This record gives sequence, C-alpha cells and structure tokens, in this order.
Amino acid sequence: VMAVYDEQPVEGKDEPARSIAFYTSPNLKDWTLQSRLEGFYECPELFEIAVDGDPDNTRWVAYGASGEYAVGQFDGREFTVTDGRHRFNFGNCFYASQTFNDIPEEDGRRIQIAWGTLSTPGMPFNQLMMFPVELTLHSTAEGLRLFANPVREIEAIRARSHCFVDRDLREQNPLEEVSGDLFDIELVIDPGDAREIGLLIRGVPVAYDCAKSELHCRGVAGKLERQDGAITLRALVDRTTIELFGNGGALYMPIGVIPPDNQHGLAVYSIGGSARIHSLVVH
Repeated sequence: VMAVYDEQPVEGKDEPARSIAFYTSPNLKDWTLQSRLEGFYECPELFEIAVDGDPDNTRWVAYGASGEYAVGQFDGREFTVTDGRHRFNFGNCFYASQTFNDIPEEDGRRIQIAWGTLSTPGMPFNQLMMFPVELTLHSTAEGLRLFANPVREIEAIRARSHCFVDRDLREQNPLEEVSGDLFDIELVIDPGDAREIGLLIRGVPVAYDCAKSELHCRGVAGKLERQDGAITLRALVDRTTIELFGNGGALYMPIGVIPPDNQHGLAVYSIGGSARIHSLVVH
C-alpha cells in the first residue's frame, strides 16, 4: 500500500484538487488507485498509533506537508476520517515532516522530524531539520489530538542544570546568573494576577497573554489553557530555533529565529501582577 501526493484537474478552476492518493500493488511495479483523501498538500504521511498509550485501541493518522492531520480508520484501501482535520503546530517554520518506520517493537515510539523553513541568509545550507519529537495521540475535551514532545535522548547531551522551586515572581529574575547558547528549559508557573508572564531567551521574548490564554513568539500564537491554575512550558533553544512545547505537548510551536550574537542570558518575568513559579529547570 502506498500513500502518495496527487493532483487532479478541476473543470473551470485554475487550481487542481489536491489529495493523498492510496494505491495498492502486488509487485511494487503495477499500481491500482483505491481512493483519495482530499485537501492535503505534498509529503503525505500515514501511520497507526495507540490512543492514550493503549495498544488495543488504535487509530490511523494521515497528514500532509503543513502538518494538518486527520484521525481515522484505514482498511488498506480507504481512509475514513473520524476526527479531523486539525492543526498540528502553531509555529512559523514547520514543513514536510516525516516519521521513522521500523522502530523496534520494544521501543514502539512514533518519532517525527520536520524541515525548519526559516531564512538563513549567507548560510551554506538550506535551512535545518527540527529536533526529533515523539508523537502520541490523546483523548481531550475536544476529541483525539496529537501531542509532540522532544525525544528522551536529549537527556544524554545535557551539560549543566539549574533548578528553582516555589518562587514568587514579580521583579527578581531567578535566571540572572545563567547564560549560554543552547538550552532545554522546563517551567511550571501559576500566572496569578499577572497580565503577562514569559521567558526572555537570549533577547527573544516568549510571552503568555494571561487574559487570552495564548502563547506568543515572533508574531505567531497558540492557545494554552491553564491546568489546575498553572501552565507548563518547555523550550528547546538551538542556534536558529526555539521550539516550544506547552502543557505536556498539547501545544507545539517551532519558532525560527536567530538570537543576537551578543545575547546569552535568560529571564523569567511577570507584568502587571505577581506569578508563582512551581518549578523551573534549565539544562
């Protein structure tokens, strides 16, 4: 069975109908079209994944280059949508992701790498690959949704760690002595009565609008609701990206940005009121 990007002309329209087409073959030479899943553009992906980690309850996920996805059933010939279509990422540099096949059964993860499509003027390469993330499918109040989190192998490359717990946040920055270029930051914070809270990462603001429950960075935004009064935020800081993960991977925001060469510090802040840090870990 093969899933392939397909375009079909539409009478009276300049733009073709775009879809993921499903073909079958007995010999990898002769192919028969079985069905199409309309509305997806380029670089199709198709895989089966457990719901809430239960191997006896699975769904199929199909998506195109932008990462928008549908959840459903697949019988080898036709994809039947049961939940979708949904936006997977809320960043500014995500495209053409693919996942690995043939991960050992005892591992069982579905690991994805995307293409980071940011402008890198003067660089001798065509942008970058995003950090590998593990995809999981979870039941939520809105239905089944894909979550993304950095693969656990990142723990092997951590150099130094700084940990802060139970801190009131108004003026003092607990990270004023921390500096570097590459970070893995994990923050659990109660916004309290603040109007805005956030991180300042090498001069780049990552801001949470408390009234709108939105996370903002470099002109894009994603919804991030409080859970038990707090939000959880993780940031992977690389040379040309800041990848943001909210509430355990429910929100995924890969941000293309080249931090200023003369900025190496970090800050966590609140504006318009006092917030409380439950935990803050910087690797």
